[in-house]
Amino acid sequence: MVSRRRVKRFLAGSAAVLLAVGVVLAALVATGVLAAPAVGSVESEWGTVTAESTAIETTATVDNPNPVGVPGVVSVAYTARLNDVVLARGEKSGVGFPAGTSRLRLSTEMNNDRIADWWVAHVNDGETSELRVTATVSGPGFSRGIPAQRSTVETDLLGGFATGEARTVRFRGDPFLVVGNGTAAWGDADGSVTPLSVSSTVENVHDYPVTLDGVDYVVEMNNVTLAEGRQRSGIDVAPGETGTLDVRMGLDSAKMADWWATHVRAGERSNLSVALYGLVERDGGYERVPIRVYERSLELETDVLGGGAASVTARSPPERDTEFERPRIVGADREWGAVTDATTEIRTSVAIDNPNDERINDLLALETTQRTTINGITVARGDHRTDGLDAGRSAFELVSAMNNSKVPAWWARHLNGGERSTVATDPGVRADLGFTRFDVAVPNRTSEFRTDLLAGMGGDAETVAVGGEPALVVRSETAAWGHATPERAPILVNATLANERRVPVNVTAIDYRVALNDVVLADRTVPEHYRVAPGETRSVGFEMVLDNGRMDEWWVTHVRRGESTNVSVTVTATVETPRGSETVELDSLGRNGTMTTDVLG
Repeated sequence: MVSRRRVKRFLAGSAAVLLAVGVVLAALVATGVLAAPAVGSVESEWGTVTAESTAIETTATVDNPNPVGVPGVVSVAYTARLNDVVLARGEKSGVGFPAGTSRLRLSTEMNNDRIADWWVAHVNDGETSELRVTATVSGPGFSRGIPAQRSTVETDLLGGFATGEARTVRFRGDPFLVVGNGTAAWGDADGSVTPLSVSSTVENVHDYPVTLDGVDYVVEMNNVTLAEGRQRSGIDVAPGETGTLDVRMGLDSAKMADWWATHVRAGERSNLSVALYGLVERDGGYERVPIRVYERSLELETDVLGGGAASVTARSPPERDTEFERPRIVGADREWGAVTDATTEIRTSVAIDNPNDERINDLLALETTQRTTINGITVARGDHRTDGLDAGRSAFELVSAMNNSKVPAWWARHLNGGERSTVATDPGVRADLGFTRFDVAVPNRTSEFRTDLLAGMGGDAETVAVGGEPALVVRSETAAWGHATPERAPILVNATLANERRVPVNVTAIDYRVALNDVVLADRTVPEHYRVAPGETRSVGFEMVLDNGRMDEWWVTHVRRGESTNVSVTVTATVETPRGSETVELDSLGRNGTMTTDVLG
C-alpha cells in the first residue's frame, strides 16, 4: 500500500514540475522562441434550461502555432453581454493545447433574472440590443484577446400590433364591431413595470349603441402571464359611428425571466397574445361581457447567440363564438285588468324560454314594450324590464294602460267598417346585456271582433191605433249606420207609412232613446213631421243621432260586465187623427237585446 507521505511527495513534485514548465514557457514566449496560443473563434449555444438558469455552452477554437504542445498552465475566459447587461462569464484554467488547432469546450450558467434586466434595456432602446462576446487566453508571461464578436438583436413587437386590416367581431354570427387601425407603444420600462399601450378604432355596425364601462386585459407569452389587470374606462359608440379604444397596460418586467425559459425550450420561439375583454358596471362592481373586443396574436422567433436574427409574425386569432343565445318568447295571453273612468289595464302574461347559463344571466335583462291599436288608433302603450332573468322557462306580466278617451275614435271606425274592428298588439322585446341590446323575435298578435247593434231594426210591420181604431200601418224597411265620427254616430232609418182610413193621419213627432247599459247615447226628437193622405202609402227616412263622445263611458260598463252590454233602442211616434192624438211605441223600429264581445281575442 502506498503511504500518504509518498502521495504528498508525488503531488508536491508534480506541482514543482508544472511551475518549472510555466517558468520555462514564460521565458520562451518572452524571448520569442515560442508563440502564444490564440483564440480563433467563439461559438455559443443554449444548454440545459431550468426555471432559474440557462446554460451557455461555448466552443472556442484555439490555434497553437508552436511545434510542441502547451502544457496545462493556460487560462481561457470570455464574457457575453446584451446592451451592457452581462448575461454570463466563463473561465477555464489549467488548459493545455496540442500543436495546431484544437477546440475547447466551456460551460457556464446564466441566471434567468438577467433576462429581465436585458428586457428593460431592450425596450428602452427601441427593441434593439447588441450582443458582444469577448474572449482572452492567458498563460505565464502572455495574455491575448480576440476581437469582440458583435451581433444585433432587433425585434418589432410593436410593428406586429400595427395593422390597417380591420377585424370583424361577431356576436352569434352577426357583425357587431369592426376593429382596425391598431397601434401600440412602449412606455419607459424599469425593473418592475414595462408599460404597453394599445389603440384601435372601433366601428359599431350593430343596431344599438355599444357601451363598455371598462376593459380587462391579459397579456401572455407562451402561457406565461405578463400582465393581467383592469382599466375603468372604455368606449361609448352609437350605431354607425366610430370610436377609439385606448388601453394602457403594465407588464411585469420580472416575469420575463419565466418567459425566457419557455422561449429557449421552444427553440427561441414564442407566442405573444393580447386579449381585451369588455366590462359593464353592475351594482358597484364590474362584470365581463361575453365577447373579446380586441385580440392580437404574434409569433416571435429569435437567434440571440447565432447572429441575432429575429422575426415577428402576426397570426389570425381563432374564430370564437359567443356563449349568448337570445331568449325566446313562447307564449303570451292578454286579459283586462283594473278599470277606471280614465283607463283600462291590458295585462299580458308572457312565457319566456332562456337557454343561457348563470354567467350570462347575471348580465341579462329583458326590456319589453307593447303597443296596442284598435282600427289603427293607438289605445295603449306599456313597458316592462326584467332584471336577472332565470335560466329555463319563466314568466312575467306586462301591464299597459288603455286610454278610455280613445274609445270614441276607434268606435267610429268600428261602425264605419261595418261594425268590425281589428285589434293589433305589437310587442318589442330586447335583451339588454349591459353593454348593448339585441332584438328578440316575438310575433305580433292580431285579432278581430264584430258586433250587430242594429239587428232586428228592419223588416217588421205593425199597426198603430188611435182611440182604439187603426190609424197607420208602419213598416220598418231598413236601419243602417251613417258616417260616424268621434262626436256623432247616425242611424239612418227608412220606413213606410200606410193610411188605410178615409181621413188624413199626421205624425207630429218621432222620439227616440238609445242606451247601452245605462249610458244614454240619444234622447231626441226627429225634426220632421209627416202627413199621410187617405189611402196613401209613403216612404219616410229620418236620422237618429247618437252621442258617440259618450262611448268611453259605455266602455267602462262594458268591460266591467265581462264585455257584455244591454242594448236598448226605443222609438215612439205621436199620431193625430180626427178622433184625437196618441203617442205609441214603435216596436218595429226599436231593439232590446244583449251585445257581447271578445276584444282581446
